[in-house]
Amino acid sequence: METGKYYYVVTRNNRMATGSIVSFYADEIVVEKVLETTKDLTKAVLYEDYEDALELAEQYNLEIKKIRADILGLGSR
Repeated sequence: METGKYYYVVTRNNRMATGSIVSFYADEIVVEKVLETTKDLTKAVLYEDYEDALELAEQYNLEIKKIRADILGLGSR
């Protein structure tokens, strides 16, 4: 993560997607897939391109937010 650079994150309910998908099986059939989310920016998947973030967002009906990586006290607001 580069300080001062803008990134895109995929979110749901103000939690960012980690990119990890957990699948639950019953008799070798996928019953449910769950996308893991976090509030920790260091664990979230950061996208440099909007189009890359859009692919995951459309697949799981999520929102895309633009964020800036900054250090508190050195220009962050």
